[in-house]
Amino acid sequence: MALITDLDRLFQEAMSRFECTQCGTCCQGEGGIHMDPEEIERIARFLSLSPEAFLVKYCLVKNGKVYIHIREDRYCHFAQEGKCSIHTVKPAPCRRWPFLKPMLTDQANWETARNSCPALAPYSSLEDFFNRFR
Repeated sequence: MALITDLDRLFQEAMSRFECTQCGTCCQGEGGIHMDPEEIERIARFLSLSPEAFLVKYCLVKNGKVYIHIREDRYCHFAQEGKCSIHTVKPAPCRRWPFLKPMLTDQANWETARNSCPALAPYSSLEDFFNRFR
């Protein structure tokens, strides 16, 4: 069993206080939504597809990693009116957004998240975000 790190606790605390607006902004653009074999299997099963059919229909293999590809409108295949149609089985990068480790440890990365997530826009820093709850 892995030890819980301070960064893991910070992530858990941030996620417990985060209120997604379901704007769909994070579902737009060529992102880094890569999946491990277990996630591929889980999503394929959820979609009633074989892993092979899922890979052909929705994925891109690049530099040895499997990514969810985007539609012609530059949104994730699974973004439906600002909501994720695979929400219960979505891959780790989607589950962790907007609190990826770099966003929790670096102000410049926080700014990137803040500028692309309306739910974070009012907060100038992660500390400011947490101070809202104190």
